[in-house]
Amino acid sequence: MESKKEVEVELEEIATVEEDKEKEDKKEETKDFAAENVEEGNIYSPLSSPSEHEYGVPSSTRSYTLYKDPSEDICRKLRVYRIISLVLFVTCVLLLIMVLVLFMKMTGTQPCQEVEQTTRSLSEQKCSFERCQELYQPHQHLCRDCGKGWLRFENTCYFLSQNRLPWQQSRKECQRKGGDLAVITNERVQMYLSMKGSLNYWIGLNHLGTNEWTWINNTVLTVRYWGDVSFPGQCAILAGNEPPERSWRPSSCSLYLQYICQKM
Repeated sequence: MESKKEVEVELEEIATVEEDKEKEDKKEETKDFAAENVEEGNIYSPLSSPSEHEYGVPSSTRSYTLYKDPSEDICRKLRVYRIISLVLFVTCVLLLIMVLVLFMKMTGTQPCQEVEQTTRSLSEQKCSFERCQELYQPHQHLCRDCGKGWLRFENTCYFLSQNRLPWQQSRKECQRKGGDLAVITNERVQMYLSMKGSLNYWIGLNHLGTNEWTWINNTVLTVRYWGDVSFPGQCAILAGNEPPERSWRPSSCSLYLQYICQKM
């Protein structure tokens, strides 16, 4: 009778043989399956072990490579630059508006108004004989040609001389031309003659034989544009190089100066 130990050894050997046989059977089945897949056109081969399956790898051990398009960065930068440019443009426009508002507040008038006023005053001063006839067609007798060298302003003719004479001789020369020395009775005429002349001119104002200044046509002296009255003299001159509001001053009637004639 065999011993118990010998029986156990035999059982182990039998189990080992059976396991080897099972492994060989599995290998044969795997080979047969692969051969069948190749015959059927399946290019994929079965995995020999579960560890070869890519999904068997834990997600924490996987590595990913992300592709970043450089055009996205360029577009984003362009959008930023456009926003900055727009903000700067709006800021410049607001600053320009503020400067214009401050300018109008400081001057009290608009720049366009100043240009219009200057243009209007120049057009009023350049009143020709033809223009006068157009404006006063029913009363053309009011319009007449002043003559060569004369200037027309508000239906009055003025002559600014180039030669120099004393006050009395200047008046006689104006009378010879059909007029007399200029009589200034309003600010418009004062401004006009001051702008036209840049020298010292005799005007028809004096106080010869009297203590009061009077015009040669006995018109009352209502407006005065005296400047420096410290000069001695009995005849008045208009200094074209002085501000119009203070361009009159007395002078000796014997001085040789230019003169301004006036005729209607």
